[in-house]
Amino acid sequence: MEEYEFFPLQEERRLLAELREEKDRKRREKIESELIHLYVRFGEHFKMSNAPDPQLAKKYLQKALKFKPSHPVANYRLAHICYNEGRYAEAAYHFHRALSGKRGESLNDTQAMLSHMLLVNCGIFLASNALKQMEKMEARPYDEETVDRYRQAIFLHRIEDFHRAFYRIITPESDEIVTEETYFSEQERFSLHEVMLCLSDGFVVRYAGELVELEYQSFYALATILHSERPMTGEDVRKMLFQSFFGRDVTDAAVRKMFERLRARIPFWDDIIETTRIGNKAARRRKQGVSYRIFCRASDIFPWE
Repeated sequence: MEEYEFFPLQEERRLLAELREEKDRKRREKIESELIHLYVRFGEHFKMSNAPDPQLAKKYLQKALKFKPSHPVANYRLAHICYNEGRYAEAAYHFHRALSGKRGESLNDTQAMLSHMLLVNCGIFLASNALKQMEKMEARPYDEETVDRYRQAIFLHRIEDFHRAFYRIITPESDEIVTEETYFSEQERFSLHEVMLCLSDGFVVRYAGELVELEYQSFYALATILHSERPMTGEDVRKMLFQSFFGRDVTDAAVRKMFERLRARIPFWDDIIETTRIGNKAARRRKQGVSYRIFCRASDIFPWE
């Protein structure tokens, strides 16, 4: 292992000082690249020297990843440290990131092969531990109907079954696990007066030829209103969506603001949602004659489940 004539902290301080003072974008990128190189170099040094220090190695590798989260070698070295510490979920994450490098800044073939081998080990450990936890939890109370439905749909015993386990389409009449081919072909089929909600890449809503992207809270709020067979007050939404599903509380005023933003954000809001009253409270429901389809992963959970 190469020995260094300077202490890394001195070089780090010098580069950080230059970075703070530099205004030119290209020069700043060059300094950042030098910093990343420094951090990776010393991460490797403290991991692989005759007197290894995994904690210092981890510190420098994490600094490199703050500047460049996708850095293949930094992820690769950090993954090994996590693996040796028995933190297999983190190790798997960093091995995966290490293997995702672009051409020209990827692992060499030996590093890639070792990453795949250790990823297999991480997967075996995590799967084995999950199975043990499932066995322990069998005696605990849970919603057997929901769990059994998911067990049949997404709990796999053979790798050959993966193709069938990923997709789900929910409508007012049904909730089906479908193949990948059906999942995407159905999205090409548009029906009059039908709202399409897609949860695959972002949170997308389509209706009558218009498309809107929402943030996740608004998406789940709309899905909850569309799915409900009865009008939902702000209090209903607050309890089901925020308290039970998101695990946090908000005020009724915050829920009202959310619906105001939704109405402003979705140009076809008044075509699909109507407001009525339950006592002295405003309530929202899907308009009569309007239907919906929700496209999601088989493992996705919704507030009403």
